Amino acid sequence: MAADWLVGGKQAVTASWDRTANLYEVETAELVHSLTGHDQELTHCCTHPTQRLVVTSSRDTTFRLWDFRDPSIHSVNVFQGHTDTVTSAVFTVGDNVVSGSDDRTVKVWDLKNMRSPIATIRTDSAINRINVCVGQKIIALPHDNRQVRLFDMSGVRLARLPRSSRQGHRRMVCCSAWSEDHPVCNLFTCGFDRQAIGWNINIPALLQEK
Repeated sequence: MAADWLVGGKQAVTASWDRTANLYEVETAELVHSLTGHDQELTHCCTHPTQRLVVTSSRDTTFRLWDFRDPSIHSVNVFQGHTDTVTSAVFTVGDNVVSGSDDRTVKVWDLKNMRSPIATIRTDSAINRINVCVGQKIIALPHDNRQVRLFDMSGVRLARLPRSSRQGHRRMVCCSAWSEDHPVCNLFTCGFDRQAIGWNINIPALLQEK
């Protein structure tokens, strides 16, 4: 369902419907670790940009944080803040993780204290693969109901993208991806309408309006 590179590019992690995530040595294709523990299919995996940390999400309503910073032992923490499938969980700058779920919520977590989220965004539709604009800390939420909404990390809604027949998606939006350095399209979304759409988001204007 998903794959990502660990920092340094020598190892990669994959997430599967067989309920495991696998850590591979890329050059040799050797399986280094099989990460077991989720009770249902995995939906996503994401790696930390600068540390050997992996987060996996699952249909079992949890996401797990795997720590490979100590080569002699890898630890795991289980987070149970959602009531339905966790569709994705991603790292952001600093020590935050953002998780999205079919329970129609997005939660922002602090890695130093993961007992309860520091912000919760409640919406009216299931949320698919979220993405965070690292530079400006803006979360893009793709929804089952064809909406794409933008929120800041404290849970304030900044914008809702058009969903008319000419401009937006005609079916469920399954994922979002920021491209912060692109001069024209700095956000991409794709949906079950077989379209990938590039958007020009005026981020300074959004933040000024807030």
